Amino acid sequence: MDFRFLAVARVAGALWLMLLASVVAARATQAQPECMLSLSGRITDHESREGLPGATVVVLETQQSTQTDAAGNYHFHLCAGSYQVQVSYVGYSRETAVVRLDGAYIRNFQLHPDAVLLSGALVQGQRATAPSPQPSTTLTGAALQQTRGQALGEALQKIAGVTAIQTGPGIFKPMIHGLHSNRVTVLNNGVRQEGQQWGTEHGPEIDPFIASRLTVVKGAASVRYGSDAIGGVVLVEPKPLRDSAGLGAELNLVGMSNNGLGAASATLDGNIGKLPALRWRAQGTLRRAGTMQTPDYYLKNSGFAEQNFSGAVGWRKAGYGLELFHSQFNTRIGILPASHAGSKTDLLLAVARPAPLETTGFSYDIDRAYQQVRHDVTKLTGFLQTGTAGQLQFTLAQQTDYRDEYDKFRPRNDNLASRNLPELSYTNRTSTGELLWEHKAWHRLTGSLGVAGTYQFNRYADGSRQFIPYYTNLTGGIFWIEKWQLNKWLLEGGLRLDRRDLAVKRGDRSANGAFFVDRTRFRYTTPAASLGATYDPTAHLTLSLNTGLTRRAPAANERFSEGVHNGMYELGNDLVPGAAALAPETALNTGLSVHWHTNPRFNGEITVYQNRILDFIYQVPLTEPVQTVRGSHISWQYQQTDATFRGIDLSSSYQLAARWLLALKGSMVRTRDTRADEWQILMPADRAAASLRYDWTEHTGRFRGRYAQLGVDAVARQTRVPDNYEARDLLATPAGYVLLSLEAGATVRWGRLPLSVSLAATNLLNQRYRDYLNRYRYFADEMGRNLTLRLHIPLELSRSAQ
Repeated sequence: MDFRFLAVARVAGALWLMLLASVVAARATQAQPECMLSLSGRITDHESREGLPGATVVVLETQQSTQTDAAGNYHFHLCAGSYQVQVSYVGYSRETAVVRLDGAYIRNFQLHPDAVLLSGALVQGQRATAPSPQPSTTLTGAALQQTRGQALGEALQKIAGVTAIQTGPGIFKPMIHGLHSNRVTVLNNGVRQEGQQWGTEHGPEIDPFIASRLTVVKGAASVRYGSDAIGGVVLVEPKPLRDSAGLGAELNLVGMSNNGLGAASATLDGNIGKLPALRWRAQGTLRRAGTMQTPDYYLKNSGFAEQNFSGAVGWRKAGYGLELFHSQFNTRIGILPASHAGSKTDLLLAVARPAPLETTGFSYDIDRAYQQVRHDVTKLTGFLQTGTAGQLQFTLAQQTDYRDEYDKFRPRNDNLASRNLPELSYTNRTSTGELLWEHKAWHRLTGSLGVAGTYQFNRYADGSRQFIPYYTNLTGGIFWIEKWQLNKWLLEGGLRLDRRDLAVKRGDRSANGAFFVDRTRFRYTTPAASLGATYDPTAHLTLSLNTGLTRRAPAANERFSEGVHNGMYELGNDLVPGAAALAPETALNTGLSVHWHTNPRFNGEITVYQNRILDFIYQVPLTEPVQTVRGSHISWQYQQTDATFRGIDLSSSYQLAARWLLALKGSMVRTRDTRADEWQILMPADRAAASLRYDWTEHTGRFRGRYAQLGVDAVARQTRVPDNYEARDLLATPAGYVLLSLEAGATVRWGRLPLSVSLAATNLLNQRYRDYLNRYRYFADEMGRNLTLRLHIPLELSRSAQ
């Protein structure tokens, strides 16, 4: 993996030409296959092995669907190619599998009751993704249920290679292979999340309870999702709208001991038997936490509160379909008072203390400083079968993000103070559209061609400080992705071209003190290309190689941010005297994955990657705090260099015995600043996790699916930091730590209701520690011992339409 940029580029180009040549050869030598290949199988209950009549089987690529007969059998006729087959049945967990069809094929499914959480479901969930050279991991079923009550960025840390930039107990920003913020794209129900994602202390404005699947695509995915996706993509996918007649619901309840967190989320979905094309869903969440407790003290003003809801209605027929979706996310998050200091002396004393000067008892109150955020998403999506040629899909979405940030101290002017207005107030409105055509298999080729566009307008309220300037961002792009499959080989290639127009308007003062408006316009062309291959030498082994070349344009905040923001001072590159203007980043990413799967005893995956980024834009702490009228603050400045990211991700599980499952995962990232020939700042430390799980196979009375699990999480001290780091930062990197966890759960039959209940304990030994990627590490410790009680209640309110 240690090869130079130009050499890799030449290899990638050669592979790309080979792919094109093979495609041309295939077109010249092969005849059009008949679309009469048989796909059939039987759907059964995992426990009893009895057939499930009336189960719904859908081929996602073609939207063909059928229901099983009285014995649980189904049958399709399809073209040669690769398909995702999804099976659903009332009261059972939905299953999805990839089928590669080049002849008659039989694929059976064994469905698990919805409330039974079996260890094998995790492995199946990880394989339920479309075949692609790009490494990806999915949380669903039992693995996802174990994260309920956590923030999105916190939940994703269960995946190897994913960490988080953290600000206290309520803000987690996902980091993939050392990259975050503008380089990680988050899709909420198919819509690219757009708000103030540039801030490292701005968590994704998404309710995780809405998701039935969380998927992380690791590595550059810019061809499909846009030029910003240099680091990867997070897919938040709700459960599909109900496709069988009836009315169903589910309820999730979560309680935590450390910060008094309580969360309740309910979902109601229905399908009217007399009008089967119409289906709908409504969902809502309440989540509130009070003061977090470290092993030695309470962390003042560390509570948060959320009120979220979403709804969807759809109309689906065999040849077309429409779906309308709307969600609203509301949160209020307290900011640690210790991060605000009146003078440099006070700030240095606060950093040096083992505990904040201001501590408190437990409370749900949220005082200054705090964030108040609201995010609205409205989406209309649809598809139309274009005869036998393929399917046309479109997505239109409108998002509005409101973000208010309140400083610790009110304005000294009594009139302004009495109005209690936020010191920073932004409104970001984004309109997006995408038109995609997916063609059916043709000479072993499947692919898609699409166009996408974004218009974004960002403003700050009158009277608010100008931290981020007014700007408009207009982006248009076109992309083309093709897959070619032959026997055990799958080749995938794609091209994309985006054009971005960024117009910035900011107020400033001239040398003589006169106020003026500075208008600046930037235009960027950002191409992207990817090429990958997947090879299945055996039924259990998959080898994948992927490489991608991407350019990312600088964002408005990287150029023009200026001022105090959540207790810290930030300065954009263009406002630094003598600094050269930021150039677009150019990233060449290569990854190799080896996946051993569907084995009765051992399963695992290892990924080795390198990401070479020229003109990498990053933040660095300044030696001296910045003094303003609002106090003294740790200061951060944007600058640019060349960087090389190398790393390895590992995840595996081994069935020690019939009831014992051992799971291991780990990740390492090595990042060098190649211009300065030193380590890059703010990169995740080496980490590993292990768990030992015991499952009771027999049922006792009302109890079934019982399990107990012991876990160990270890994080090393980050020693790979820039030269003279302690002279350039206010605090040395914290020590490494090891945390123990324990969890037990079962499904309890209460009448006809299967109640899934679990009790988990994290930081079991109440260890005191700090994490390098937490912005609060300068001032406070992490959370102490925490007990979490989770309850999941699935409800089938009617079996047929009324």
